Amino acid sequence: MEIISQKYLGQYGYISSTRSGNHDVATAITRFQEYFGLPVSGELDDATIGLMKMPRCGVSDSNGETRMRRYNAAGKWAKSHLTYYVQPGDDLSHDQQRRIFSRALKFWADVSGLSFSAANSASDADIKISFGRSSHGGTNVEGTCPYPFDGTGGVLAHAYFPEDGRAHFDEDETYTHGTASGTNLLWVATHEFGHSLGLGHSNVNGAIMYPYYTGYVEGMQLHSDDIAGIQYLYGSGSGGGVQTPAPTDSGNCLDRLDTSCAPYKDAGYCQKYPEDMKYWCGKTCSFCKLYI
Repeated sequence: MEIISQKYLGQYGYISSTRSGNHDVATAITRFQEYFGLPVSGELDDATIGLMKMPRCGVSDSNGETRMRRYNAAGKWAKSHLTYYVQPGDDLSHDQQRRIFSRALKFWADVSGLSFSAANSASDADIKISFGRSSHGGTNVEGTCPYPFDGTGGVLAHAYFPEDGRAHFDEDETYTHGTASGTNLLWVATHEFGHSLGLGHSNVNGAIMYPYYTGYVEGMQLHSDDIAGIQYLYGSGSGGGVQTPAPTDSGNCLDRLDTSCAPYKDAGYCQKYPEDMKYWCGKTCSFCKLYI
């Protein structure tokens, strides 16, 4: 476990790859514990090991400096309108994946000066979204990624800082939407796009930019810490939103939920969660015209 933890601490920026020794490992463990608000022992206690075993983002918590940096992890985009391209994965329908990614970007656009639109090809996109396993590539304009995935659990996804734009999701995860089972794609995508826009990790448990996946949350929103970060980079206010392509079944007015949508409409879900309900209960909620 000690060898594994040393590799882990190096991977996520808590120990230098150019130094070695028990003192450095103990110091790295202490830094890790302090950063995440764990009891500081400098040892691999149960709380520390437990956090290390949680699924998380593959991006380092530190850029190699002594001081952790957050808001401007590695620069920012020089423009306020960005394009994105989705190369869908195996889980969920392609239309649903595109809408989830659009909604994830909208979280950031709604509180900043940013706007997004879908590109017709990866070569035309600023943010390139794809899925892969183990030693993976990306979209058709990318080579092999130097950061392989590790199978189910562990690293869920990773994204490159501006102005690279690559965002990779581990195909070995079971990505889901609107349920506590599997791994919630909306949360992971919103987190990774934070990196795509220049944000580093946050040690605020509850923030989207917290590196560890803490499970599905109904009605997910950005934390004030996330908002402070994106506004630090791009200013406040509402951007131009997100322009998305119509689903491939845009001519059909239908409900996609396996059960009746009526109880959800009666409970006010059409108004509370419009982005989800547009997809799942478009007919019942009278959202179908938005797909035309």
